[in-house]
Order: sequence, then structure tokens, then C-alpha cells
Amino acid sequence: MSPRRVLMISADAGGNVPPALAIANELAGRGHEVTLAGVRPRDSGALEMSVERVPLAALAHDDLTDPGGSIGQLAALRHLTIGPHVAEDVRSLLDSRRPDAVVVDCAMLSSLREALGSGVPTAALFHSFGAFWQRWFMRGPIDLASRLLRLRAVSLWARADVRLLATDPELDPASRRDFSRDLKGIRFEWTGTTEIGVPPAPREAGAMPLVLVSLSSAWIRGQADAYRRIIAALADSPVRAIVTTGGAEIESELRGGSSVQVLGRAPHAELLPEVDLVIGHGGHSTTLKALAHGIPVLVLPMNLISDQRMVGRIVQAAGVGRMLPRSAALELIRATVLHMLGDTSLVQSAALTGERLRRQRGASVAADRIEDLWSLR
Repeated sequence: MSPRRVLMISADAGGNVPPALAIANELAGRGHEVTLAGVRPRDSGALEMSVERVPLAALAHDDLTDPGGSIGQLAALRHLTIGPHVAEDVRSLLDSRRPDAVVVDCAMLSSLREALGSGVPTAALFHSFGAFWQRWFMRGPIDLASRLLRLRAVSLWARADVRLLATDPELDPASRRDFSRDLKGIRFEWTGTTEIGVPPAPREAGAMPLVLVSLSSAWIRGQADAYRRIIAALADSPVRAIVTTGGAEIESELRGGSSVQVLGRAPHAELLPEVDLVIGHGGHSTTLKALAHGIPVLVLPMNLISDQRMVGRIVQAAGVGRMLPRSAALELIRATVLHMLGDTSLVQSAALTGERLRRQRGASVAADRIEDLWSLR
């Protein structure tokens, strides 16, 4: 197949970034000319050199990782979902790049409308379980707000040439019911997870379990306190722990102790083969990455209007994790961690799920579907 130009529209909103990076890399690896807009460079090794990053000026000053509170986050989310200025940036890119296909983050509704209006074949990329999009964007307050602006998500998604769910259908409740009923029969495609996992590394006899803590990079008020309780629970337990703060500069505020190391950012892919338990916020990407490595997950949802509680319920129902409220006392956190580490059924279920997820090739399947779009021109 001859190389084509692909424009990918995304934003720094946390768990939406890893699937976009994985698909961009897959397309670039096939020789296509890929432009990724809206994702700031943070890890020079995360993208193929041939993928060009460009900013979206309208989002340049929005930072969801700012620990300063949630008000700024709401404004940032409004900008990226329904903002007119980001749509203007996208229109300019469409005019200058003249892509053969466009891939747009499904939550960026004004950007998606701009892409659809260009006549360029368009894919909408979904980066969490279908059940979440069904609940929050088709029936919830976001649907109401978008209707008022004539940006109703359902209508825009229906106009896309393909709708790619970058997740595991077996875990997704939406795959087990008539998901298309709310969408007047339009079809979604589950690609499988884009997260890459490896089998666990051999453990030394008698070594203390290693726990990785990673809460939301899209900072939520009260998150620092949750970190403190988790650290206190782990510091008084027979475990080793690595705590990552997602780049938020609060490491100096968190005291880890001799067995708990506190870092800003850390390469999770390098750590996970050695990890026995992940404590996370229920972010789809973090959770699926842990499960792809066969690691059980303890979820403490930070953002109660996101997909995090749903993800926690899903992993608990699947027998591969547990969920606690974000306000859980350190004693409950400690007891739950120790119980999970000793629960052989839970550990085995997570290991089997990891084997299954590692057979999936979500980025490759998504790239195949995007290449199919060129036949529409």
C-alpha cells in the first residue's frame, strides 16, 4: 500500500493519550505520514521519530495535571470537547496538511464536527469501555450540554466512517447488550486493547511483594491526601512500593519511608514485570496496562464523574481487582492490599486475563480500519 497522510486529533487528557500514541506508531511503522495534534511531548521515546507532533493553540494553556484544583480542569475539558477555538485549529490543520484520513478523539466534539465537514474520511477513536460512552455521552449531562450547542455526540459519532473502541470486548459490558440501540443501529468496532504487556519476571524466593501506585495524571482535588493514606498504609505493610505522581510536582509533600519510593514520572512498562499489585484510580489505560501484565488492580476512583468508578466495578466483577472509595481509611487500604496479595484466585484470574490481553493487537486492528478508509475517497 502506498504511503498516505493521516491527521490524528487528540489532547493531553490522561488515558486518551496512550491509544493515540500506539495507533500513531503503528501507522508510522507502516510507512504512512502521521501528524499527531494536541499531545505535548513528554517522553521522547513514546513516538516513532517519523510521527510529527503539532500543537493545538487553543489548548496550549490548559493543563489537566495541575494540582491547583478542579475549576481549571472543567474549563480545560470544555475547551477540548466543545470549544470553538480548537475547532478553528483543526480546520487550519485540515487545510494545510490535506490528509487522506482523520482520526479524532471521540470526546472532542467540535473537532470531530470540523473533520466531518471537511469531507475527509474520518474515524472516531474511543479510549474507554463502550459502556462509559453509552452512559455519559448518550444519556448524561454531557449529552444535554452538547445538544444545546448542536454538538450532540451521538449524531456526530453516527456520521463518522468508523468508530473504534480501543478496549477489550470481554471486559466491556457494552459488548454484551444491544449497544447500538441508543445509536439507531450504528456500529462500533472493538479493536482490543492497545496496551502492551509482558509475562511477569521471575521472583526471588522470599522477596517482598512490589506494589505500584499510580493515581490520575488529570489531577483531582483531594488526590494528595489519597496518596498520603496509601503511602501510610504501605509503609506499615510487608511490601515494597513505588509511588508515581503523574508528573505533578508534589513529591516533596509525600514522605515515603524506607520501603516506599515516591517519584514524579516513571516508565511503568519497565516496572510492571516486577510488580505484584497496582493501586490505581480506575483510569482505563492504567488499568488495562496492569491487566495486560497479569497484575491485579486495586481501584480508588478519584474523579467521580469520569469512567473510573465504572472501571473499578468492571475489574471487581471480573475477579481481577477490587474497588475502595477514594476516602478509604489507611487501615482498610492496608487490609485490602494484604488480602489481595494473598488471594490466589484473584492472582490467577489476573494472570489469565493478562495472557488473553497480550494476544490482542488493538493498535494493529485500528490501523487496518483506518487504512480501509482510503477506499472511501
